[in-house]
This record gives sequence, structure tokens and C-alpha cells, in this order.
Amino acid sequence: MKNIFSWQVLLGLLLIALSSILYLIHYALFRDAHHIFLYLVGDIAFIPIEVLLVTLVIHRLLNEREKQAMLKKMNMVIGAFFSEIGNTLLKSLSVFDTQPDNIRKELILSNQWTDKDFMNISRRIKGYNCSLDSRRGALEDLGI
Repeated sequence: MKNIFSWQVLLGLLLIALSSILYLIHYALFRDAHHIFLYLVGDIAFIPIEVLLVTLVIHRLLNEREKQAMLKKMNMVIGAFFSEIGNTLLKSLSVFDTQPDNIRKELILSNQWTDKDFMNISRRIKGYNCSLDSRRGALEDLGI
């Protein structure tokens, strides 16, 4: 059984006690219980709306954070795949491309490439219509 006095319960009790102390100080200074209870009821009436707004905002922020973490992990897996076997597989599959000369010259990397060069080739690859023909090479060499 979990400890009944978790930090959330203790924090809640502390905040309620602090609020009570502040209301008592307000009453001691102004001696106006009507004013205190009038605003207290208004504040309590607003709590469900406040909880709704805070919950929606926090839920959205947590979802965005979770999505970013998932994308980061997915990119790591994809990066590991291409680092280990993807590049070799792509090189093996390029034998079956019916029009390799259309893009092959542009894919030769050099130390002088800039971010702009990478962005340009990325756009070029996305627009490249790859057509494969299984008769252009030996499928057995793929090891599938």
C-alpha cells in the first residue's frame, strides 16, 4: 500500500493551510467576512473552468513533448539502420535502377558540401522517380 501522505497530498494540505492563514489575516485586518466569502464563492466557482483550461494546455504540451521524444527515437533507429546496413543495401539496390545516371553524379559527396547543397540534393531525391528492373542484376547477390 502506498504511503497516504505522498508529496501531492502534503502539497495540497500545505496550500489549503496557507490559504486559510491568508483569509484569517484578511479578516483580522478588515473584519469583513461578507467580502471574504463573496470572493471565495466566486473563486470556487471558477475552479472547474481553471482546471479544464490547465488540463487541456498541460495535456497538449505533454503530447507534443512525447511526440518529439518519439520522433527523436525513431530518427535514431533510422540513423542506426542506415549506418549499419542501409547504405550497403541502397548501393546493392542501385544496380536495379533503370535510370541511375539521372542522379548518380549529384550524389557524390565531398568535404566542400554546404548545408545548402544537402538541402538541394534532398529536394532532388524527394522528386526523383525511381524505377527498378529486377532483370538488371542478380537478386541472389542481395542475400534476401
